[in-house]
Amino acid sequence: ATMHDVDGLGIGEVMRRALAALGYAEDTPRIGAAPLDTAAPPPPPLHLSYDIDAIDPEHAPSTGTVVRGGLSYREAHYVCEAAWLTGAMSSMDIVEVNPSLADAKLAMETVDLAASLVASSLGDAIM
Repeated sequence: ATMHDVDGLGIGEVMRRALAALGYAEDTPRIGAAPLDTAAPPPPPLHLSYDIDAIDPEHAPSTGTVVRGGLSYREAHYVCEAAWLTGAMSSMDIVEVNPSLADAKLAMETVDLAASLVASSLGDAIM
């Protein structure tokens, strides 16, 4: 998906389509959801690889490829929240966080955002 897709469809629809293409339908059984249909097979494990430079530099300024017009703060978290809601999150990595590319304040903004994205991928919701 591109930012054009996010602009036209919204991050919710883009994530629904991306997860559906990977086999996570809206009715995929969710771990911890009640009641969990024990007859249905569990969803396959999901790894989320997050490139932080996809986020607008207003929110993630300390990255190697700063490009205006990236994901908003809320859209960035929605990606992680949607992955969590599959019930299949097994691992995650965040790349392109580079504190040496900005002053201390901007570097901490990026590091703090990366940490909060990990929390969102583990079920923490910002709203």
